[in-house]
Order: sequence, then structure tokens, then C-alpha cells
Amino acid sequence: MSRFESSESEVRSRTRWCGLFHRPVHQTVGASVTPDLDGFQKRLTRAKEAIEESSLTDCIVVHHDEADGLCSGALTKVSLEKLGLPTRLICVDKLYPEIVRDIEGGPRRVIVYADIGSGHVEWLSMFNRSNNLILALDHHDTTEVNDPSIHNLNPELNGFSGERDACSATIAYLFAKTLDPSFTNLAHLAIIGSNEIPGEIQGLNRMALEDGERNGIVRRTQKGGLRIELPGRSLSPSRSSTMLNVLGSVGYYRNGPEIGIKACIEGFDNDVLTEAERLEEERKNANQKLLNTIRQNGLSQLKNVQWFHARDNYKGMSGKVVGSFCSYLSYQGLVNPGKYLIGMMNVPSDVPGWGRLPSSLVKVSGRAPQPLARMIQSGTRPPLSRILPDSCERMGGFGDGHTVAASGVFPIGAEEGFLKMIDELASTPPKLSTLNG
Repeated sequence: MSRFESSESEVRSRTRWCGLFHRPVHQTVGASVTPDLDGFQKRLTRAKEAIEESSLTDCIVVHHDEADGLCSGALTKVSLEKLGLPTRLICVDKLYPEIVRDIEGGPRRVIVYADIGSGHVEWLSMFNRSNNLILALDHHDTTEVNDPSIHNLNPELNGFSGERDACSATIAYLFAKTLDPSFTNLAHLAIIGSNEIPGEIQGLNRMALEDGERNGIVRRTQKGGLRIELPGRSLSPSRSSTMLNVLGSVGYYRNGPEIGIKACIEGFDNDVLTEAERLEEERKNANQKLLNTIRQNGLSQLKNVQWFHARDNYKGMSGKVVGSFCSYLSYQGLVNPGKYLIGMMNVPSDVPGWGRLPSSLVKVSGRAPQPLARMIQSGTRPPLSRILPDSCERMGGFGDGHTVAASGVFPIGAEEGFLKMIDELASTPPKLSTLNG
């Protein structure tokens, strides 16, 4: 078994876990009752027309540092540059308000948030001092915003499920097709991005799959799997996703996102595969070191929360890696299945491609082991999407996420206060888990 095969099994394990606890499935495209596909396509068309009518001459794309974000960033870059808009990319693990305030306060331009932004759409409006034309290509939980300068191209606003029907790369792909129908040659990037969504490909993601199959860039195997057929290379979506995840997170401070974006656009050559494999080995070594420490000393325990602090164990990597480790750890016998699992790591103030934040931070990720996740889904325990962001905010940070998986940041030194707060919120009834104050 290759080193990549073991990392793919780690992804499949997380996929099985996520598949058990997503919210009720929406009707899929093509079923007898469907979400509002026409309404979503009208949103895409309005955004296209707004760009064409704006006469703006440059663009910044802020994208997430995992596979879906890299695929979204690549699709957005290619499609907007074909319109004649020079595009600058900024890859982030979290959408820091300092970054939003800075890029939206500069010269008026097109700004796109890809696989990030919908969870904080109010910031996009509040900080838009230059009246930029803003697009959010995202599938995370969101709300509508009454601001004509913002096009929140999130299919959840049209009845689709962001956890089942659409990844951000698919949204970016459909937007690219709206700009130019010839972009069907990039349908495989939507399929790579959708690898993070458990179960059969459905909804808007299926539309991208059908395009890929029609143009021959995606084919089905005899066993029912998928292969992406690139010039001189045949890859599974899972392996492609694994490589991009590693490049974007483990290689975050070492040009990994740029290598990943280039691979999305130009193909996965031998140099990309070698670099991704090297970074994957580095992450595995860091994971093993941390796992050995936890096996030896155990997790720290509070009434409702179990936690660890990786500190500088993942030095040189983005904060996403602690979330991946938490997902893995939540399946192990080392955890109390009835307590929220919290992992922390130090992250530097540097944001490649942008600048420096005011200070270094703690990245925190939360996961619910399976028994606890079932209680959250049944409404008997409060969701992480409430208690973790609220705890971060009380410490001068912020957070976002889903019911059984969430993340955030807060200043170094606030760990004790954060843990006390989230342990307190975890004991409250679900509808009261956000404290007033």
C-alpha cells in the first residue's frame, strides 16, 4: 500500500462519519420535486451581468486552503481572466476580518470569496467601503443580505443543501459556464471538490459530473468508481483531493496553494505528485508524534469537553491540519464518546499573499464523536456550530462551522477562558446554548 492510499482511507473514514450526521437530504436535481434551479441560475446570470456592466479592471479572489477551495480558486481565476480581469489570489484558512477590511477598503474592484465568506456575509457588506462588486461562491451555512453590491451565490438560498447537493467548486464551475459555456473542459475540478461530500454525487454536483462524462474527462470504472482522465495521467477524485488538501494545508506557508492551483489548471505532473507525497509524509509524522503523546498522557478532561493543545507540533502548516487530526481522533478509543472533542494549535500571524495579522493566534477545531453527534442531531445536545463560535467571540476571536464540526480562532493566552466558556455552553439546552451578554 502506498503512502497516498493510506491517506485516502483517512479521507474515506471522515466521509463515512460525515455521512451519518448531515441534516435531512433535499430533493435532488432531476427528481419529481426539485429546489429552485432556475432561481439559482438567475443569480449566476445577474452576477455575470453585474461584472460585464461594471467596467472594473481587476479582481482579488480569496479562497479556502483545502481541495474544494483550491479548485474553486482555480476555476474563478481562469474564468475571470478570460473576461480580461487580471486576478490576484489570496489563500486563507479562516476569513479574518482584518483581511476583509483591507481588501474591501482599497480601489474599487471585483472581489470573489471562494469556498469561504457565506458564513460571514455580514462582514462582506459592512466592510465594503469602496463599493466593490463582491461575489461569494460558497456552500456553507449562510443568510441572505440586502446589499446590491453583494452576490451571494450560495445554492442554499435556493433550496439546495450545501452538505449534499453542491460543493464550492461546483458553484464556481457553474458560474464559469455562465460566463463561457466552453468551460465544460474544467468539469473535473468540480468533481474533485465534491469529494468532500459523502454519498452519491447528486444535485448540482451531478450536473458537473454529467458534463465531465460527456466530454470524456471523467469516466466510470467497471466497479462504479470515477476516474479523471487528464493528458498523460489518470487519477481518482479521492487521490486528487488528497493531494490538493495536503498542498493547501501542510504546504500553506511554502507555496503549496500556488502549486495546487497550477495543478488544477495545468495538470498533476510528476513534480506535483512528488511534492504532495513529501508533504503528506511530513503530516503523518506530526500526527503520529501527537497521537503518541495523547496515548501516553490522555486527553485533558472537563465536565462536557475533552481537549488537547498541539502547540507548535504542526509548525509550518495551516490550522486546517488540527481539524483533520480531530476528525481522525474522534473515531479512536482514546476519546470519551459523550464529550465534545476540542483540538488547538498555534498559528503564526503571516497570511501568504496578503501580509501579517496583528498577532499570532490559536486555531481551535471541534468534533463530535458519533454517539454525541447523534444526540446533537436529535436536538438533545447543543451544536458545535453555536457553542464553538460563541466561545471564540467571547475571547476576542470568531468561528463558524457545522453542527458536529466547527472551527475558529482566538488570541494566544485565551485558551483557559475559551475552554471554560465552551464547557459551560456545552451543558446548556440546545436552544439556549448561545448566552446573552
